[in-house]
Amino acid sequence: MDTPDKPETAEPERIPTPEPPCSPEELARLREEVERLRAQAAKSREYLDLARRIKADFANYQDRIQRERAAWTREAVEDFIRDFLPALDAFTWARFEEPTLMESLRLVEHEFLRVLAKHGIFPLETEGSTFNPLFHEAVAFEETDLQPDGTILEEVRRGWSLEGHVLRPTSVRIARPKSKTQTGSPREEGPDAGQAPEPGEGSDHAV
Repeated sequence: MDTPDKPETAEPERIPTPEPPCSPEELARLREEVERLRAQAAKSREYLDLARRIKADFANYQDRIQRERAAWTREAVEDFIRDFLPALDAFTWARFEEPTLMESLRLVEHEFLRVLAKHGIFPLETEGSTFNPLFHEAVAFEETDLQPDGTILEEVRRGWSLEGHVLRPTSVRIARPKSKTQTGSPREEGPDAGQAPEPGEGSDHAV
């Protein structure tokens, strides 16, 4: 025969015993330690801000050096190309009666253009365009009514650009309208114009 279970008795709640208070010396020491840690944290934040500023300044310095180096390189290339272009113009303007010689000259010019294009140097296109002072230099004009004003009629000297920057503008001959001669305006005629004056008008007669 099973015996009835005995009811479990709850353990009495334990009341924590309060820790003994710190002595004044210990409390003062703890306060000094807290102040020291706060000072160290403030100093660490100051060093961290300084390191961030130095890092930003160094990054700006690197960017500035790269921009200046690129500018120096471009200026050196521009100076060289400006000195070289007249020689290339001589190839463009050269004319020979011998077809073989002309073909060889065109091959040399084509090779020059290929090398220049490899370094971002391209001739400015003017065919079918109108005069633009940003890209063209007008060296001659032709009065005509067959073309609109400002139409480029002829490329006198080839222009060049370096990486989108105009290295030398294209010298062109452009059209402008014919000047119309100003003729004198007809004299206004009154209703009595052309009639002979009546006797006695406008003159004295002797009696």
